[in-house]
Amino acid sequence: MSEKNQVKRGSYASGRRELKEIVETCEAISERKFNPFFLDVRLGVETLRQYFPFWETFADHCLDAHTLNRLSEVVRLQNTQLKFQSSMLYADPEFIARKIDRMSEKRLAEVLLQSWHPLSEMEQLTEQTLVNAINYWNALLPIAARWKRREHMDSKQPSPASNDTLIGLGIRGEDFDQQLTRLLDELRDVYKSSGYVGYWNFIRRPEYQETVNRAYLVSFLVTYDYVKLHVHEDELSLVPTDQPSGKAKPSATSFPIPIPRSD
Repeated sequence: MSEKNQVKRGSYASGRRELKEIVETCEAISERKFNPFFLDVRLGVETLRQYFPFWETFADHCLDAHTLNRLSEVVRLQNTQLKFQSSMLYADPEFIARKIDRMSEKRLAEVLLQSWHPLSEMEQLTEQTLVNAINYWNALLPIAARWKRREHMDSKQPSPASNDTLIGLGIRGEDFDQQLTRLLDELRDVYKSSGYVGYWNFIRRPEYQETVNRAYLVSFLVTYDYVKLHVHEDELSLVPTDQPSGKAKPSATSFPIPIPRSD
């Protein structure tokens, strides 16, 4: 076989392979697997022009025509996408980024002012609004008179709660004292056996109401110095006091602990 025929056969095989690849890419674009602009149509046409002189058989020319038909379909899809994007005022992000990079700071400021449409309300001072404002302030009592009037307002003074009321609320009485004693004994036993009592492990129970009740009782033990509450970053622990005073400290501070419901 002559060198010329070898070159021709090699170009023939390479041409058929490239055209089939172009057809496969076009089919994928038609099936919406790729963006229509994924394929460079101009490069595809140049490939057809390059290998067209080598075609001799009917099958070769059919492949060439089929490839050209698929390329035209991609062009149609590109045109459709451009029309849609223009109707939606779409702009390619990379194109905008390159354009912004080339713009000066002055031009960027001008574009911002031209495109800036803040939502605002414009109000204008008129003679009538000034009259209304003056009348309002003239009719308003001085601040001292207004505070004096608030001081003389009748209000119901707080009164001490009766023993029956406290018992009804569950915060006083023999049963409440027994609950505190049992909980304190339980806490001391846990601390004696393990040397550490985690706050959440100690109060948490399967029933949410029981968890809240134990937290409520623990707050009394802490307030009246039977138990110390220690805060270590995100961890809370309880330590029973060796010699509790049984009295609330005057300088004690409130430390609220939210109790979320478990899932």
